[in-house]
Amino acid sequence: MIKTAYENAKFVLTGLTIIFGIFTVILFLNGLGDGEAWQNMHGFFVAGFIISGLIISGMAFTNLRSKEKTMSYLTLPASTLEKLISEILLTTVGFAILYTAIFYIFNFIVYLIGTPFNLETNLLNLFDMQVLEGFMYYVILQSVLLAGAATFRKVPLFFTSFTLFVVGVIIIIFIVIIAFGFKEYVENLDMVNLHIDGQHYDIETEMENHFLVRFPKFMFYYLTAPIFWVVTYLKLKEKEV
Repeated sequence: MIKTAYENAKFVLTGLTIIFGIFTVILFLNGLGDGEAWQNMHGFFVAGFIISGLIISGMAFTNLRSKEKTMSYLTLPASTLEKLISEILLTTVGFAILYTAIFYIFNFIVYLIGTPFNLETNLLNLFDMQVLEGFMYYVILQSVLLAGAATFRKVPLFFTSFTLFVVGVIIIIFIVIIAFGFKEYVENLDMVNLHIDGQHYDIETEMENHFLVRFPKFMFYYLTAPIFWVVTYLKLKEKEV
């Protein structure tokens, strides 16, 4: 983990510098106007965390980018599982701690600068629902990009993103087909309300509780990350062979 962190420190810090530089420009331009953005530190935190974190995760396993480094990486005295866990910890827990620490410094500086100019700035609350949801979505999406980084040797972030685009198009087509299949089912429902055993149900509730809606949600929230961690492990194992 120390070796990986040292090798990627320059890339990570450069990326974070760019992100916070963009934040600074946005706040400066917004301060010349109404200054509403200064009150949305939670939004800045979540956006920067997810964007920068996913870019870093998409370029993980940097030693796999060349044959020479790949051989050196695969011969390290550590099991495939240990290498995987190390990368996951660095790109989730490690990155979250680093990013949060830097953001709090940035947030405090923004607060000090904004106060004399009557630009109200809220301080980040890590337990805000928006922040917690951001962490959750990050872990899910990060697992996908981590698998891509272990799969593609050259420019993994690009190829992973392109693969996700193709898969997304296929999923949309599939959803449209299902929607047409549901058309007759929906038309048979009372288009205003359903009254069952004296209780009130509307169509949206009926659809949300349907298996074909609940199962994909369950898959996305609870199975996506574990599945792609397994895929990442198998890809690393495959390279050893």
